[in-house]
Formats: sequence, C-alpha cells, structure tokens
Amino acid sequence: MRASGRIAAAAVAAVITVGGLAGGVAFAAPDLPSLPELPVAGAIIASGDATDCAMTRTGEYEESSPEAVGLDPAKVKEAIDYWAAQGSETVKVFRHGCLVGESGLDPALERVPRLNWSQTKTVSALIAGVAEKQGLIDVDAPIGDYLPEGLGDEAHRAITVRNVLNMTTGVQMNWARGLNLFTDISRAREAMSMTIEHEPGEYFEYDQTTPSVLNYVVQHAIWKAEPGLDYQEWAQREFFNKLGIPQSAYWWQRDRSGNTLGYSKLFLRPLEFGRLGELMRNDGTYDGVEIIDPSYMRELHTGTEANCGYGFLTWVNSCSGDDMQVNASLFARRVIAPAQPWIASAPSDMYFSFGLHGQHTFVIPSLDMVVTRSGEVPPDTLENTPNLDADPLAGAAVKEGYYNFFRTLMSAVTDMPDDVRDSIANPDGPWTGSPDLALDPETIIYPVDAAPGSYLAVGDQAPEGCTITGCENDPNDGTRWITDVPRTIPGVIGVEQRPNG
Repeated sequence: MRASGRIAAAAVAAVITVGGLAGGVAFAAPDLPSLPELPVAGAIIASGDATDCAMTRTGEYEESSPEAVGLDPAKVKEAIDYWAAQGSETVKVFRHGCLVGESGLDPALERVPRLNWSQTKTVSALIAGVAEKQGLIDVDAPIGDYLPEGLGDEAHRAITVRNVLNMTTGVQMNWARGLNLFTDISRAREAMSMTIEHEPGEYFEYDQTTPSVLNYVVQHAIWKAEPGLDYQEWAQREFFNKLGIPQSAYWWQRDRSGNTLGYSKLFLRPLEFGRLGELMRNDGTYDGVEIIDPSYMRELHTGTEANCGYGFLTWVNSCSGDDMQVNASLFARRVIAPAQPWIASAPSDMYFSFGLHGQHTFVIPSLDMVVTRSGEVPPDTLENTPNLDADPLAGAAVKEGYYNFFRTLMSAVTDMPDDVRDSIANPDGPWTGSPDLALDPETIIYPVDAAPGSYLAVGDQAPEGCTITGCENDPNDGTRWITDVPRTIPGVIGVEQRPNG
C-alpha cells in the first residue's frame, strides 16, 4: 500500500517543512472555499487478511483490508475521499489496531510536523495521566500543592488539578488574552491573576489560558522528584518513547518564561496521531505496557455535571436530554438544550481531541475504531460559510462536514452490534443542525486590562511575578524550542529510528 512513491513523498514533505520553517513560528493556509474543488488523490485502501493487528513501538502501522476487520471497502473509500475533498491533509482509519485506509495525500504530508492547535490539550492531559500513575500528581489535589510558594492567592491555589482538566476553574475567560499566539509571557502565572467569577468545579467555560497551568503543575511535580529535569525531556522519556514517537516527530513551543504550552503549539506530525489513538483505545496501555491508569482514562472521556460533552481536555459524544452541555466557540459561550451528541452520526461512546482547523484523533471503543485527521481547512468550511455561520473556522463538530463523514463511515461497519447502532442519534438521515450566530463581544473586551496584562505584563491582569521580559524563579528560556526544530528533518525524510520505550 505504501511502498510506491515513498521517495517522492519524502521529497515533497521536505520542501513543505523547509517552507514552513522559513515562514516563522506558525503558519496556516487560508481557508479557501475553492480548495476542495481541486483534484485530490483518491483514498488508499489497504490489503491483508489480519483480523487484529499489534501496534508496536518500533514498527510502523500494520495494515489489513477493510473486509478482514468488518468494514465495507467502498464505504471506507467514500468517507475518506469526502474528507480529502473537504481540505484534509491526512485521514487515516484504523480498526482492531489495523490501518485499513488513508487519503492519497497521507504519504506526502504525514511526516511533516504541523501545528496541532487544541489537540495539544488532549496530549497534555495524557501526559498528566502518566504523571498521575507515577504518583507525581493527584487530580483531586489543589494546584497550590505544586505551585511555587507565594504564587497565587488562597482562592487560586485552591483550584484543583481536576478543575483544570475539566475546564471548570471558574476564572474569567478573555479571548484577547487567549489568542495571544506569539507573545506569551507566562500563561500559568497569568491564570493566577485572572478573576475567579464562578465556584471552581461548577461552571464550564472553554479557555486558552488554564491548560498551561496543567503543564506547569506537572513540571513542578517533576522538579520535586528530579530537580532540573525539563517537562519535555520527562515527557519524551515517560510518554513519547513509550509510544515509539521519536523526538524527530515534533517540537513544542513554550511561553516566554520557558513553560511548555498546554493549550496549543505542539507541532506533532500526523503520522503519530494513530499512536495516540491506540493508547486511548487500550485505556492507557500501549504495546502491552500500561503507562496511564485505566481509571484516569475513563475520566478522560467522561463528561461532568458542568458539561456532559467534555472530560479531561477531551470531547465526549455522549450528551443527551437534560444533560448540561456547553459549546466551545471563539465567539460566545452557549448552553445547548436539549443536549445532543457533538456528532449525531457517530456512536455515543466516541470521544476525540479537537484542534482548530480539524486536527483530530477520534476513538470509538464500542467498535474498536480510531480515526485521525489533519488539515488547515476545517471539514465544515464550505457548508457553513454560505449559511453565515458565526463560527465556520472553528470547525465545531456539531456541523455538517463531520456528520456526513461519520454517517458514511458508520455505514461501512458490517458487524455493528445493535446496541451500538441504537446509540447513534441520527444514523441515516440528513444533517439537521443550524448555523450558530451567537456573538458575545464581552469575551473579547472584558476585563479591559486582560490584553495589556497578557501582552505587556502591565495592570492587574498581568502574569503574577513577571515583567515583559520574563518571570521570577522561572527558566525564562522560552525561545529554546527554536533549536528543537531542525531535529525533525530526519523524521520528515524517514531516516530515523523509533524508540523502544
């Protein structure tokens, strides 16, 4: 399936990588509605008769035909081709650990590290799960147990690690602060200056500041056990190595103080998304080694009373009826009533990461399936822009491009149990959603000193203990990630060796 064209694909990938590095910190192709009209390479459907595949650390994905794992190959191809025509750069479908199909662009683009956007949140939650299993952190402990002495007042220090994982810290979200993509001083310290508006644990609001508190907490827990060891060095040893992901597969940006960002800025190549999915599919075990406790993994994909559709920095598809469900939007917080699955054409037990423009790892435990997707054009752009949808670029999963893909893919499953089919809210009909026109300018304007605090470290909302140049008692080596970028070149051209744990 993959042998032909490998050298050409590597050459294309190398050109793309060099172009991306020349472009600076991050770049995003414009969301052009005309892009899906361009010719796209057809889906590549695997062959083989394995009914179950072993995903290892040192090997690449084992392949099998869709028929061998209970899937209709024509429908798998139709689903993949649909997303490819919607601007996807890569799409992969796995069942029982076997790679059964991918888009025609995957061989050229899968090795290029790309901005994962908010999929970084889910990766951060998984790494925190490793720290939890090793006893470095307790999800029900207050973050003050791990923060430097004197950082944050009593109320902020009482926020728990669980509150951070569930996005129920209660702090006042501001998008001018959250979308500070290039001049972060310290997101973790910034959170200590944010106003607490709601009782922690009771109110969900999607934000871009507090996820970095999680990585800050884990970093300080690491330092207690191994003084001086950097978060990313520990994560490579204890997480990425365990999945067979080499350092050449990614780089990860930091804020100015040197803290690894938790909300975004992980540049992980799409080839590795399937390994994340395998870890989640097996409840924290990869290649026979348990690295995250299964109980933590269950909570990762279980909603809360504050939001049935969100677990530990991960989206959950099980909302229904009278559940409290809250959206994620760049424009307005909105309660969804009655509650509904994010993707009505997929089983209710599906859960997934969600990165801007459509960076995803979807896991369906009941069908033993994993789907991955990357791109700079969200699957919903074409459908939503003509409808004057206020949030087309955020690619909200309740929208049509996701619904159509999973409706087609689910029709490919030839051995679907009745109870799984019954859990799909709308398995056959057309998409019944509506455009989201909600706008809330207050989330950008207030508090008025959020932007000066975030960008210039001035005012009451400035990162605590920081100036524009850095923060007290922190490494203040936020640009060191730049030296990590060249290490990805061997990975792009495929001359690396995967770590064996």
